[in-house]
Amino acid sequence: MKSLAFTVAALGVLALGLPGTATAATPFEVCSPLGCAAQSVRGTVDPGQLVVTLTDRSPVSALTARFAVSPQGVVTQVTVDDGVRRAMVRLPAGARQLTVTACGGGGCNSKSIPL
Repeated sequence: MKSLAFTVAALGVLALGLPGTATAATPFEVCSPLGCAAQSVRGTVDPGQLVVTLTDRSPVSALTARFAVSPQGVVTQVTVDDGVRRAMVRLPAGARQLTVTACGGGGCNSKSIPL
């Protein structure tokens, strides 16, 4: 009976590393050319979804964030003007890379995140 309990415990430990089980979220931050204090896109990438917070404290321009998923070519755009906006984006199956772009103040900054 002890060997059966040990086998079950060992299988439980092995299951923790299998694809599809819980994994840590990947955090990121991208700021517009106006700087992080003025305009930022912060978020986490979880398996199958992206959760973001856009913050715009700039008196001169709105913040526009674009989320492009490769290789599918799906692009989602979110804009905030003077405030905070939260959004959730579902990531398509087979997505390999996410490019986050933060635009404001006449320019853009981007960051690529492998999925």
